[in-house]
Amino acid sequence: MKRTGRELIGRAKIGRFLPWALGVIFLGHLVTLSPCHRVTVSAAEPNDPIFLLQTASGPAASGPLQELGEQWRVRLGGPNPVHTEADDLLELRRVGRRLPPLPEGEQLVFVNGDRVPGTALQLVGERLVFRPHLTERSRDDKPVAVPVSAVSVLWLADPETDHPGLLRRRLAAGRRPRDLVYLRNGDTIEGTLTDLNEQSVAVEIGKEVMTLPRGRVAVIAFNTELTSSLRPRGPYGRLVLVNGGRLSLASAACADGRTLTGTTLFKAPVRIPLDEVAALYVYQGRAVYLSDLKPLRYEYTSFLPTALPGGYVADGSFGGRDLRLGGNTHDKGLGMHSAGRLTYDLSGDYRRFEALVGLDDRDGRRGSVRVRVLVDGKPKDAGADRELTGGSEPLPLRVDVTGAKELTLVVEFGRAGDVEDHVNWADARLVR
Repeated sequence: MKRTGRELIGRAKIGRFLPWALGVIFLGHLVTLSPCHRVTVSAAEPNDPIFLLQTASGPAASGPLQELGEQWRVRLGGPNPVHTEADDLLELRRVGRRLPPLPEGEQLVFVNGDRVPGTALQLVGERLVFRPHLTERSRDDKPVAVPVSAVSVLWLADPETDHPGLLRRRLAAGRRPRDLVYLRNGDTIEGTLTDLNEQSVAVEIGKEVMTLPRGRVAVIAFNTELTSSLRPRGPYGRLVLVNGGRLSLASAACADGRTLTGTTLFKAPVRIPLDEVAALYVYQGRAVYLSDLKPLRYEYTSFLPTALPGGYVADGSFGGRDLRLGGNTHDKGLGMHSAGRLTYDLSGDYRRFEALVGLDDRDGRRGSVRVRVLVDGKPKDAGADRELTGGSEPLPLRVDVTGAKELTLVVEFGRAGDVEDHVNWADARLVR
């Protein structure tokens, strides 16, 4: 399908803005990153950020990041240096730094789940010129040109709603046959976005074009029939930034223990101080997240005969909010409610299952549940044989599933019945 109206008006503007935008795009294509091979590393400084390393093959380790190279190889310094093999990395988590909430205010929400705060400058053809704000201190990042097809939602400001975060999640997950424009007063307009600049937004409705002052527009949710994810076939990184941004990288490197450089999935170079990084996850590698799999079956038992049917949520809490657990906001995981059972087909392909489980920070404060992990129908001793309440610390799980055919996650009623039994299985993943 083609964005006919957008192309027609985009061409009228392209003569003025194309050289600048293409320069930005061309710069992104030119930048290449040198892998960190045979780097001489100096002793760690006292204030160097410390990272917790999780790999597929070995136990967790911690230390200052001294090297990040091709194929996601990692070298940690400190008293017990660690050097990982290629593609063994699952995650790097900053010690003493919580995973921040997703950003508020103006931002791009990408089809692949990235959230990048910043300022939208101009629509040029089928690309959106955008100035990202990747750090808490910087507001002068260079503009980048992002394919409109990779963007799910352009959030300019909060419309009149009591729950902007819920609306943002709903729009990011929803399906739309046309672009949907939310005005700040809550009204909506359906059509095709044909122009956007610092003064106005233009939408084609039928054969007419409506031009709106930019200050009246809150949100633009793009036609999902024209969007596509930028996910590559192989492993890629997802940065969690201190300011709440989430940004995927096709490649990344760190040679000096101070600065992380990389290339985004839309081929723009980035350079970020390491102390602005809260975490780095590797997706589509050795870890397979349950939220990306279709379960073999789901079973739900209501506490009262008149209760509405339950369900589960992928990459969100049972209430449809972000996954908040123990003061951290997780991007991947499952939201469940008592009493429920989720079963996945393993086909003997994995070595372990791991997750952090507990009641949601916001909606599970009065809850009480028991959780169990079954492997081929048999309970595994994962340290979860006790009641969890809203005051309990999140429970880390690590279960051997070598050769197993099925994995079942169970949430059972606690002493309070099903009141606020919103259970989060954060970072629930299988390791190959």
